[in-house]
Amino acid sequence: MSVPMQRNRLDLRLLPAALAGWAAALVAVHSSGSVSLHLGGALVAASLGCASAALLGRRKCPAHAHGERWVMRDRGGTVLLHLALSVGVAAAVTLSAAQTQHTHEESGWSEAVESPTPISVTFRVTRDASPVQQRSGDGYRSDAAVLSFGENDQPVRAHAVVFTDTELRAGHRYTSKMLLSATDSAERSTAVMRPWGTEEPVRQQPDRVTGVAETFTDLRQATVEHSSSAVGEAPALLPGVILGDRSGQSQELTEAMRVAGLTHMTVVSGTHCALVMGALLGLGRILRIPRWTTLPLLLTGLALFVMLVQPAPSVIRAAVMGSIGALAVFAGRGRASSSLLCLCVILLLVYDPWFGVAAAFQLSVAATAGIVLIGARLKGLFAQRMPRFMAAALALAVSAQLFVTPVLLPIAEGVTLYSIPANIVAGPLLPLVTVPGTLAAVLSTTLPELSAVLLWLAGLPGAGIAEVGYAAAAMPHALAPWPAGHTGWVAAGIYTAAALVVCRMLIEARGRPRGWERAVLSSAVGVLTAVVIPLASLQGVLFGSALPEQWRLALCDVGQGDMLVVRTGEYAGIVVDAGEEPDMAAACLTKLRINEVEILMITHDHLDHYGGTAGVAQAAGIGEILYSGAAGWSVTEAVEELGGTALDAPEARGRVGQTLTHEGDYPVSWQVWSAADYHSNTNDNSLVVHFELWAAETPAGAVGSAIDPLRLLTLGDLEQEVAGMLLARDALPSAVDILKVSHHGAANGGTAVLEHSDPAVALIGVGEENSYGHPSGAVVAALDELGTATYRTDEHGTVVFSLTEEALKPVPLE
Repeated sequence: MSVPMQRNRLDLRLLPAALAGWAAALVAVHSSGSVSLHLGGALVAASLGCASAALLGRRKCPAHAHGERWVMRDRGGTVLLHLALSVGVAAAVTLSAAQTQHTHEESGWSEAVESPTPISVTFRVTRDASPVQQRSGDGYRSDAAVLSFGENDQPVRAHAVVFTDTELRAGHRYTSKMLLSATDSAERSTAVMRPWGTEEPVRQQPDRVTGVAETFTDLRQATVEHSSSAVGEAPALLPGVILGDRSGQSQELTEAMRVAGLTHMTVVSGTHCALVMGALLGLGRILRIPRWTTLPLLLTGLALFVMLVQPAPSVIRAAVMGSIGALAVFAGRGRASSSLLCLCVILLLVYDPWFGVAAAFQLSVAATAGIVLIGARLKGLFAQRMPRFMAAALALAVSAQLFVTPVLLPIAEGVTLYSIPANIVAGPLLPLVTVPGTLAAVLSTTLPELSAVLLWLAGLPGAGIAEVGYAAAAMPHALAPWPAGHTGWVAAGIYTAAALVVCRMLIEARGRPRGWERAVLSSAVGVLTAVVIPLASLQGVLFGSALPEQWRLALCDVGQGDMLVVRTGEYAGIVVDAGEEPDMAAACLTKLRINEVEILMITHDHLDHYGGTAGVAQAAGIGEILYSGAAGWSVTEAVEELGGTALDAPEARGRVGQTLTHEGDYPVSWQVWSAADYHSNTNDNSLVVHFELWAAETPAGAVGSAIDPLRLLTLGDLEQEVAGMLLARDALPSAVDILKVSHHGAANGGTAVLEHSDPAVALIGVGEENSYGHPSGAVVAALDELGTATYRTDEHGTVVFSLTEEALKPVPLE
């Protein structure tokens, strides 16, 4: 016998205020302090005006009073009050941003970060330093709070990112002469700071804050040390699950957890905070403590947990979000969860408006909203078909995934197909790691032996979580591609509409959709069957591995030849050389979904570099051609002689110093460093171009950000004699992240440029089992000696590279 669905109305009265606050945050963080201040003042006046109008309307109708309680004359007064609240929240958020911006401007900090002059800065490190790769070698990235700078004694209270060669300790104050770089206005960190010269920051005398921080730092370090004896991948996973420290994880484990949709388990999330509070609540009930002490116990425990994992903005957000469920349970009203969620969003945005632009905050709110709105209803439906414990796990995963997917689609590289089953399997293991692991962390310095035992036991389910991640990531099409461009946005919109229809049906306890709802659901099914599923099923045939949504550079496999694509737009790019075979060149552009070549750069007049030009023209429109080579040689004429293909794009010879910047979603700038026409060996006439690529979403200071762009050098077939002459004149750039190795890695390219540029990544376009013996053993050995990651088309096929927050990420497409 089926159980009829019962309607459970939600209290959404604070929803308009939360949305208004969020909208205000998005505007304020992109504005200056004066704009935010004036906007906040106008919103305050508007809020007071709405409230006054509502109250005046009430006072004009004393006959509607019941005792001492007054009621509105009509619904208009109620609407005005809600409008006053929403505008008032928007004003509070805007003025909060204005206060922060005004402090930075009044103290002179905003001006200082724009100055090229080094300045003395005193700052406190707020989180443990994380290892990063810098141009100078291995280094560390630290989050810091600026206390003072220069001769200025005004409070600054600014966030900054610090890059150093030595590890800075959390909680300590440091002073150093720093070179500052400004970040984007929407970023919480206002500057990137690097020590000026060779001196590292000097640690100041400890204060009370330092003493407290040291206590928790010792606990964290002891926890990481005691975790080392756990089984499997647990030594790397436990610090992430318990403390949010992923520095010990391998790239393979990190990638597997991402593809499986389990990354949230290895960072401190609202789930972790809720588990800690749930454990404290259970402890309180076992000890039968008075009910009035429950809430102080939960809040105190949560505060200490935040200190243990370090009170970064993301942790504070997770703590507030995770406390919603505990407060709802304490209040005894599940219906209050929706109001508490809205209140949580309002408080967090007033506390820090920069939360509004953080993807993690958006995902957290979306997941919590899904659980609050439809989690209980889904659990009831699933419980009719399966055991209740399975129904609860499935409802939690489905409700969260349903709501976070629309947020993930614009920023992810695809759809994680096995996220729900992976979370269902791994979800029950998370409390078995978090609860005993947190207890072990608390005991790690006072009872180290017991702590080690608890961590070893917690490592068993921890290793299980890692195995679930590896298994899910290894499944076919684990990361399915989502349609790109307008098709993708339309599909995402239809998905969102369908999700809202399902949500409405569940909230209203209806089993069947209405007329217009059927149309939305039918459209979603149509998009799924006609676009998404075929794209996923053809992924292996057409694209090999999924083409990353945010790829920036591609090394095309065109046999024994060169071809690079530097992305400049959604479907646009710069192509450097075209290989020898037109079909292979066209196939690579099709695989990369490039239909517009803004500039085709042909480095010199050898067939394995320009022979495929007709294929480029066939697959995409060519805006212009930039080339080098022997005097009198022309790309257009050479291509026409090959097969009669007429190129209608204008062509011009490259000039040393020639430069151009391509703005947009995939910004690129380039400069010509060498372009000759007089060398008898035409290889030495090669067009040498230095590219800089960056992304707005890359964290300030990381390689690939606007401050520190990714640097690519393409050499054509430049040989060692002329290369040596250029190096002697300092006419080749030295700071290079990616090097397109000269002449397919031939010995006559030499190794001097390799040693001079010291690239992190080397690219070699070379045919499989070619008769030339490319690449040379000496070149390969030199790259190995430098520790350079080398990608060859004969071994890796076509390889694309994406800029991520952690590093440059290569993805072979075949």
